[in-house]
Amino acid sequence: MRLPVALAVLAACAVPPPPKHVATTPAPHTEAAERTAVLADRAHLADAPLILLGDSITEQWETAGARVFAQRLAPRQALDLGVGGDRTEHVLWRLQSGEYDELPVRVAVVLIGTNNLGTGQTPQQTADGVHAVLDDVLARWPHCRVLLLAIFPRGVQPDDPLRLQVAQTNALLREVGNRDRVTWLDFGDVFLAPDGTLSPEIMPDALHLSETGYVMWAAAMQPALDNLLVP
Repeated sequence: MRLPVALAVLAACAVPPPPKHVATTPAPHTEAAERTAVLADRAHLADAPLILLGDSITEQWETAGARVFAQRLAPRQALDLGVGGDRTEHVLWRLQSGEYDELPVRVAVVLIGTNNLGTGQTPQQTADGVHAVLDDVLARWPHCRVLLLAIFPRGVQPDDPLRLQVAQTNALLREVGNRDRVTWLDFGDVFLAPDGTLSPEIMPDALHLSETGYVMWAAAMQPALDNLLVP
């Protein structure tokens, strides 16, 4: 019999759980209720071994990245579970709703946290929130593996305050991802010009990706997915 997730988390985690605070406490994303319902319906119908959990950067695989998704991820039966504006607490709420439980997940790609920072949460709070998401995913699908992505750089200039907070958070996430069944992948530098700036051709608003950015993301992620999805 499957353990309740709260108990399974304790059994599955080789590291102590993160402290309780806003980023680690599940909360509904009320402004995204329609998208949340759409994804629940898709999950009920899907037979996806590969899921992508995240915010608008992940959701926009369906718009700016649609052609790349069709070429690179759809053949892997990937399911995009990104929701614009999501923070870690929202991902936790969606996971704990149970709507995704029947998916046959073998690999979960997790990219979340930029909105935590963008709404004033600290790098430590954000890393704790990602830690809680990992705990949940690993317990919810006991045989899956997680590809944990570093938060992408944001802000045009290298000294942008949020860019610096992203770097601080990623240093913490590297440690969070140092555990069984988790692969850490940081390829944020591929989006940067030699002088460290973000080009509008790759991130038009210095946050979200263009189609070119999705091409770069897919290419950077492919070797890890090839390895993790080996039968």
